[in-house]
Amino acid sequence: MPKSLKALIDRHIQRAELMRRAASTAAPPCLALSRLPGSGGEDLGRRVAERLGYEFYGIELVDRIAREAGVRRKLVEALDEHVRMAAERYAADCFQDAVFRESDYARALVQTIAGIGEHGGAVLLGRGAPYVLRPERTLRVLLVAPQDVRLARLAESRGIEPGAAEERLAHEERERREFLRHHFKVDPDDPALYDVTLNTATLGAEGAEALLLRAFEQRFPAGSTRSARA
Repeated sequence: MPKSLKALIDRHIQRAELMRRAASTAAPPCLALSRLPGSGGEDLGRRVAERLGYEFYGIELVDRIAREAGVRRKLVEALDEHVRMAAERYAADCFQDAVFRESDYARALVQTIAGIGEHGGAVLLGRGAPYVLRPERTLRVLLVAPQDVRLARLAESRGIEPGAAEERLAHEERERREFLRHHFKVDPDDPALYDVTLNTATLGAEGAEALLLRAFEQRFPAGSTRSARA
């Protein structure tokens, strides 16, 4: 990862612009992932981003950008005036009836995600990205897996005992639901909110990656660079 958020954003903007020019079209599309805790979202998101030649934005990274005003501003200011106004209006208006409109952090979060989405060429994990990014330019995906599989993954990745993993998983599931329901007024596990739902346990890492890339190419035939990186 770049040494600073500024370097990351600079790279993203430059890469998205190169993609746009190469395709002679508008900004490339995005892929937004929501996931049940322990369903392997971060690993899959990174793999898919690498295959597409996209930047990957995990939850922690989106949070950091949202909290750094200078970096966040750069995302929006680098857009042309028409698109910048559209992004800012979208970020301000898309949740006008939600309670969180008075929260500085929540506004910054939506502005960050909208800015990344307007540049395009990104895979975003969590933080409401599937509900913020424009549907016509985003493949929205829900990643799931059975609870026993997710528990085993969590225990292994955190190096904790099964009992502790069960408690931790319940905490993360509750935190996710509360965050998304409070801020975005959605049931995050409603499959109608997504274009694709993938069971990462049934498909395995490689199968999930292949199917996700195929779905992305089917939705956006001119928006993928996978063939150049395969």
